[in-house]
This record gives sequence, C-alpha cells and structure tokens, in this order.
Amino acid sequence: MKKIDWLASSVIIVTVLLLIGVILIGNRIPINITCQYPTPCDQVSPFGSVLFEFSRPVLADQIETLWQTNPPVEGKWEWLDNQHVRWSSLKPLPSDQKIVLQFTSGPVGQNGEQVSDVARWEVTIRTPRIIVTRNVENGRELFSYGLEDGSPGMQVSHTNGRVFDYQTSPDGESVVFSVLNDLGDIDLWIVQRDGSNQRKLLDCGADRCSTPAWSPVLHELAYTRESAGLDPNGPKGAPRIWILDVKSEQTAPLFSDTQKIGYGPKWSPNGQWLSIWNGSQGGIEVVNRNTGDTFMLESANGDVGCWTQDSQFLYYSNMVSGEAGFRNVILRADISNRSISTILGGNVEGGGFSIGSPVCSPTDQWVVVTLQENVQIPGRQLFLLNPDVKDGISIMDNLSRIPGFYSWTPDGERLVFQLSKLSGNENDVEIWVWDRKTGKSKIITTGARAPQWLP
Repeated sequence: MKKIDWLASSVIIVTVLLLIGVILIGNRIPINITCQYPTPCDQVSPFGSVLFEFSRPVLADQIETLWQTNPPVEGKWEWLDNQHVRWSSLKPLPSDQKIVLQFTSGPVGQNGEQVSDVARWEVTIRTPRIIVTRNVENGRELFSYGLEDGSPGMQVSHTNGRVFDYQTSPDGESVVFSVLNDLGDIDLWIVQRDGSNQRKLLDCGADRCSTPAWSPVLHELAYTRESAGLDPNGPKGAPRIWILDVKSEQTAPLFSDTQKIGYGPKWSPNGQWLSIWNGSQGGIEVVNRNTGDTFMLESANGDVGCWTQDSQFLYYSNMVSGEAGFRNVILRADISNRSISTILGGNVEGGGFSIGSPVCSPTDQWVVVTLQENVQIPGRQLFLLNPDVKDGISIMDNLSRIPGFYSWTPDGERLVFQLSKLSGNENDVEIWVWDRKTGKSKIITTGARAPQWLP
C-alpha cells in the first residue's frame, strides 16, 4: 500500500472512531427538563398550564409516556418544537388543590438520550384574582384584586387612562385590552397578569378594534373591527368580526364575504363555535369556526348568549310581548339540530317576570340570570336556575340595585358580579363575589366596573 493511501485510510478510520465515540458519549448525556413557565413553577392556573423545556431534542410520543400526575389529571399536549411543550388540564381544577407533576426516567431523545433522573414539581392551583376597570385621573385603567379581605388593588395596565375594554385569557396568564390611540381610534394591547411586558399586539391605525375574545385554544383572538372610511374624520364602517393569530400576529376577517357584519364575538368552550351579534339580520349569528357554516337565532336584545360546558347548547334571551308588557325570556338553541325551545319565561313559566342575560355554569347545566318581577321597576334580582326543573337559588335580591357583568370561575365555585345603584353614581358601583358552596357573598371593592376573573 502506498504511503499516501495508508495515510488516507488512517484518517478515515480515526474519523469514524471519533464519530462513534461522539455518538456513544452523546447518548449518555442525560436530558434535563426545566419548568420554563410559570416562574417559579409552584403556582399554576386552574387549567394547570405549564411550559416545559428539554435540554436536547426529544420524541413527543416517548416523553408523553413518561408523564405522571398525582392525583391523576386528564390533560393535553401542545408541542411548540422538539424541545418545548405545554401541558394543560382538560378540565378546570379547584383552587388550592395540590398536584404533583413529574416525568419518570427513560429514553426520549432523538438519538437515544435518556431522562436519567425523575423530574418532579409540586404545584398548587392558585386562587383567582379579579380584574376591573377603574377611574384614574384622565380615564380608565385595569386593576386586579385578591379575594382576601382588604386586598389592595394592583394596577395592571399603564396607558395614561386610555383603556376601552378587555378580556382575560382562559389560562389567566395575560390580559388583552383595547386602547385609544393618538388618532382617537382603538388598538389592541396585551399585558401579563402581574402588569409586566405590556405591549401593543395589533396596530389598528384609523380603525377601531374592540371586544377581544380569547379562543379556548389560546393562540386565536376574535375581535370587532370598524374600518375607517375614505374620509378619516368621517364615520367608521359597519362592525365586522376579525381573527388575530396571537403567535404570528397576523389578522384577517372571519368571513370572506366583506358585507357580513357582526359585533361582540363569544367562543364556545371547545373553540369550534362563535356566537356574534348581527344587528342587520336581527339576532345572533352562530358560526362554525372549522367549516364556516352559519345560522341565525332571532333576538332583539343585543347580547350573544352563553354556551353550555359541552358546547352543545346556546342559551340566550329575547324580548316577547304579553299581558304584563314586554319582557325577556330565555331560549335554548340545540347546536346539533338547530332547534329552539323556550326554557324560562314565556306564557307557561315565569308569569310576568322578565328573565334575561344568561351566564352558563362552566361545570353543570345551571344558568345565572337576572329576574325582574315588575318591568315598571328597574331593579333586578340575580338568580342561579336549573332550566330542566325550573328550580333556583337567589344570589342577590336587593331591588335598589342592578346586577351586571357576572361571570364564573373556571371551576364554577364562585361568581363575581357588579351592583349598580339606581342613582347611577360611579362611586357607588360595587364588586361582589358569591361563593356557591356557602351561598354567601362578600364585597371586594367599590368605584370599579366590568369585573372579570383572572384565573
């Protein structure tokens, strides 16, 4: 063998041996797992949303076989790439419950690397806070409050008083809110639950973007957009529903038909349906997000109803005429066959009562409604009703107050609501929380409006 051939062969052999050694050593390098969010990884939302990072690329199906929770919790995985995954519970978990999350040891790497040590975290389902809008010197800002007595308000947004409206994310990690811009129109912004990382999410320029609604799948927002006309100082166009991808920050109309109007979108719990107020057609338009199919529900009230926990029914109110005058009744639309039935009120049930503004429990068939005994008196009661048996529980029966802006915690154990005096004084508005287990209510703060839960 020539000397040069021998040298080339030696180089090839050494290179191959080095590659084998690198592979063998690489396979022995353990894969480390860190809880990337939340930080610290000890308090999580009712949906247990946790983001994990792996030190090396892993095989998704192998990682999922190593996963354990105690007590057992049915969850779902969202893979961002081969080194990052988000796990969350399929059903809301009760506040203050402790859960152990862990990955056992085993081979998971793309080259056979292993998780050599058990990665374990003990987390507590955090107690939700309440977000409200509150007057500041030159407008309104977002503040959050705890449920403990005397909880001080924490300012969440900092916009120089330009907050218009808002919605909290389903996992409680962030808040999207609409903000008046320098043109006098409205952009969309986002901020973390603790008030950090506030940034503009969507620059709407001379358009007005409002009523943001988070999809349960988190990365989509539906919102109302009123476009500017040819004259920037002229009236805006009719409201239309747009969809914003929060990850890519790309936005587009919900409908390809540019003549379709809509306002105030609301998602079904499974993220498959949207209910939208369509004033031009006199009712609620129900849209299948996957297929684009739609159908109308006649209503004159301007609200978009509430979805049952299984996304099978939509409860909504409509105005009818009777001997006692005009009053509201509650109807139920079966999404599977589009049938409609009157559930509360009407000629048979409810007498002269006006029953409206349904808010569905996230865990069972019960619905919170307002009940007005005499349509000549503006005061209303707040009731929790079982539509199937027409049985109910009084939450608030002070007829000198008007309840509004009520919503459930994800576990269905607490209801937050706003009480306004008939006088209409801003400082007299009260924010209350009702505990379903005890049946008792407590006041959280006064002088605030539009409460929502921050899970």
